[in-house]
Amino acid sequence: MPPPERYNTGYNLGVGGAVVREGRLLLVRRASRRGRGNWQIPGGFVEQDETIEAAVVREVAEESGVVAEVEGVLGIRNRYDPDNGNSVYVILALRPVSGEPTPDAREVDRAGYFSLAEIDQLEQVPAINREVARRALNPERFLLDPQEVTQPTGITYTLFIG
Repeated sequence: MPPPERYNTGYNLGVGGAVVREGRLLLVRRASRRGRGNWQIPGGFVEQDETIEAAVVREVAEESGVVAEVEGVLGIRNRYDPDNGNSVYVILALRPVSGEPTPDAREVDRAGYFSLAEIDQLEQVPAINREVARRALNPERFLLDPQEVTQPTGITYTLFIG
């Protein structure tokens, strides 16, 4: 049975990928849409047919050219705005597997790995991304770890748990 119609409007789910390599965080600079010129972690919306893990890996690769794998959930941002509805944004920690930062030249015009000191010197870094940088680059960061769980019906899903 599908969920009631009232649950299908006014919500969106987004993901951001905090990719850390050698003590540096991957950031991209937005070239389009709201936030033009902002330096932030790569990310975007979760499509209806994908998990948050698949979405963040896809978005990071599309925007930065870096192929990465999920380590765990770093944080969650929830926001309600009367004009845009309710928005949930899941920030996942990732480790790079291959590729070098290369902007897609559509949504992103620059991409690179930055230390916390370098991030502090960049213009147009939204507050949420400064906080993500502090948390992602902290050697004692806390993550919710992914655990694969199989239901008695045989359906498998990922549970992120500390």
